[in-house]
Amino acid sequence: LVAAAFATSAPPRPAALRPPRLEPAAVCETERLKSTPNKPYQPHAAPSSSLKTMKWLALVAVAAGALRWDPPSGDGVRHGQALAFTPPSHACQPRMHSASSGAGSRWLASGRGRQAGALRGGARRNVGGSSRNGVCMMAEEIECDVVIVGGGPAGCTCALYTSRADLKTVIVDKNPSIGALAITSTIANYPGVDRSMSGEALLDQMREQAVQYGTDYRRAQVFLVDTEGDRKYVYTPDATFVARALVLATGAMGRKPSYTGEDTYLGQGVSYCATCDGAFYRDSEVAVVGVNQEAVEEAQFLTKFASTVHWITNTKITAEEGYKQQLLSCPNVKHWDNTRMTAILGDDSGVTGITVQEKGSSSEEQIDAEGVFIYVAGSKPITDFCEGKVAFKEDGGVDVNDEMSTNVPGVFAIGDIRNTPYKQVVVAASDGCVAAMAIDRYLKGRKSVKVDWIHE
Repeated sequence: LVAAAFATSAPPRPAALRPPRLEPAAVCETERLKSTPNKPYQPHAAPSSSLKTMKWLALVAVAAGALRWDPPSGDGVRHGQALAFTPPSHACQPRMHSASSGAGSRWLASGRGRQAGALRGGARRNVGGSSRNGVCMMAEEIECDVVIVGGGPAGCTCALYTSRADLKTVIVDKNPSIGALAITSTIANYPGVDRSMSGEALLDQMREQAVQYGTDYRRAQVFLVDTEGDRKYVYTPDATFVARALVLATGAMGRKPSYTGEDTYLGQGVSYCATCDGAFYRDSEVAVVGVNQEAVEEAQFLTKFASTVHWITNTKITAEEGYKQQLLSCPNVKHWDNTRMTAILGDDSGVTGITVQEKGSSSEEQIDAEGVFIYVAGSKPITDFCEGKVAFKEDGGVDVNDEMSTNVPGVFAIGDIRNTPYKQVVVAASDGCVAAMAIDRYLKGRKSVKVDWIHE
């Protein structure tokens, strides 16, 4: 009570003792103190007099039973640490935060926080309250049988099957409208759907079907997973998901746009998959950017539909490169060698052309095109949240066996995160089905998979 009274009546803390600001995020932050107008927060070492005050304040709080001291190492309060007090109605726990990532004292609210399990790798998991960059977070803990990170066709199909198998399933999805399927304007090669259906509409149906069978769909950004032990932990700013099986299904669209207009016209003429979208450009001019084997094969596929395929390469093609020479022999391929694309042009209807510049030239040239297929850096699997947790292939995809299981028991990976060359919706959906049946067997201790139907 003394600590609370002091915290509410004391003058504003020095800037060095305020929790650092974060980018806007759905996190539970300690109560922000008002900064001096027009003077942004600048971290610096706390004055010694303030540190003495903080030490006495912390000791009073410990004596009152409001705080508990949990020192992993070190000698208590140090320069750069800040004590964050929160009103009782706030969801966060008061905690002593270290301004650096090194070891220091930790102050946890007694009676409110909850420790989950024993130490793992020397680190204690604070489920009831955790801190990042000096910000206190109170995460809801949700237990389930299966947690799926990613809500694309692979994740939704997996959830559909696991939910039907009476496994409590949660999908954690960052954003349902930014995946490879969601940005596809028309999906015409998925069995059984109307050829005019958009990718987003198909994905909405997949998600709704999974939810109807009991899947818990959550919108959240996953920033870390823990794959050790029988329980798998998925951390988001608002909740910690604890499951017996973890499925990685975040896709492979991690490459940032490389050209002006690429992000603007993505799904409106800009594509990364000729197999998916090539048929929409029958008798039209298209551009293919890239010199790797994927670019050559995709350009070869486009020659069956497009009136002209403009192949843009930033290097010259030699006679020894036979498979590239085969592409150049096609009558409707126009090669722009030693040339780079500088921008993608368009209007409300979509892509209308591109601008290119030959090496050594100071001028740009405009090429009319209705579609632009980019294969410069490839599609990068989105794996930043699980680096070091599972095994990866040389190409960056998660390594799995025939049952979509990784090298970690209970952890599966499906869809484009595997970096398979067959990046199709139907392939991603089949991955989800295979993984779900393998999970059902894994969790229930069966020797063989159980099919969803039985023929008499």
